[in-house]
Amino acid sequence: MKEIIKNTWLYSIARRIYYFLTPDYHYPNPVGSELKQLKRVLYSTNWNSSYSTSGLHYKLEKEFADFIGCNYAVAVNTGGMALQMIFRGLGLKPGDEVVHQVDTCVATSYAILNSFCTPTFADVDMNSFMLNKDELLGNITDRTKIILPVHMWGNAENMSTIADIAAKKNLLIVEDACLSLGAECENKKIGSFGKAAAFSFGCLKPIQAGEGGMIVTNDSNLAKELRILRDWGETTKELGYRDQKHLSWNGRMSEFVASVALEQLKGYPDHLKLLRENVDFFSQYINSIPGLSIIHTANKSVYTQVVIKINPKLFPISKNEFIEKLKTDKVNVWHANFEPINSLSFFSKQEWRNWVLKGDLDYITSNYSKSFSNAYELYQNVGMGINKIHFLHKRNVKALIKIINGILNLKKQ
Repeated sequence: MKEIIKNTWLYSIARRIYYFLTPDYHYPNPVGSELKQLKRVLYSTNWNSSYSTSGLHYKLEKEFADFIGCNYAVAVNTGGMALQMIFRGLGLKPGDEVVHQVDTCVATSYAILNSFCTPTFADVDMNSFMLNKDELLGNITDRTKIILPVHMWGNAENMSTIADIAAKKNLLIVEDACLSLGAECENKKIGSFGKAAAFSFGCLKPIQAGEGGMIVTNDSNLAKELRILRDWGETTKELGYRDQKHLSWNGRMSEFVASVALEQLKGYPDHLKLLRENVDFFSQYINSIPGLSIIHTANKSVYTQVVIKINPKLFPISKNEFIEKLKTDKVNVWHANFEPINSLSFFSKQEWRNWVLKGDLDYITSNYSKSFSNAYELYQNVGMGINKIHFLHKRNVKALIKIINGILNLKKQ
């Protein structure tokens, strides 16, 4: 009986009622016709996008490009693969450097290294938790080819500043937008500022499909090259003849992933509207507590995490103590940004030397040995992130406020 119900419209209604009535909201969850689309793929012959000429990944690409405001989108199997393909598609070679903030996920650096290029690191700004302008300028060398702004946890980078620096230094911009689908800067969606941008549908991302990624660009030639690269470099579809010209990968997205991502994208605007309303409600509360503030940046955030800045001089308990008390009360909480990448063993123990074979190795060693004091302070004492599951319903926010009040012995709001 359960299986029968799952395949009817009654299940869809029951599911929505369940999520509405359950105080402990779940994410990710179906927001459209995911089951219907998955069944459609299952009973078709287009499970893999390799030979499909009418698959759902084409429709996803069109709707995703329209959502971002770009001309082209290329569906791939992960966000990390999206970055690798962009670097290869832009012609980067061993020894070329890509500079980004030091406290993003190591996947960003690994994508650069797996493209045979070299990541270099810049410290962060203590107000935005993103790239520090002076630090960025100080870590651009004659080998730097790309500035890679990482739009952290739903917040958008200051793209006008990044664009000014890129123009003056004759560098390309590639956006790592994996955590921030739908965030805006200067009334434009992120992903539309650089030569290309990478998005992800994996774990902790704004919309999720189990895995999957997307590249957006306004460059038709780059889009064609990326479509070739995602298929082991095979040229038949794009050029009309069979050949392999460049080292490449299997970066294809399955039709199952495309079907889920497509429905998630359709329901995303409504999801985002509710999320922003609930975070606005929470912000009014946080702003009343000395020593706490929410990092929104100056742009429209999508709150993949709600990022909080702690002022240790004003806040009565340490960051670590606050986090542990929140975890005790089942609050899903973590650091705002990641640990500085150069503190990880691959970099600190110089395992990278086995893979970086060209370039100024003395400079790279120096860069990886820096202290990056802002990123360390942010990670140890200042930055904290609360998972967006606590902001998917107003009652979840009220429950979170009650917990924080209890920790700080505050009166009921």
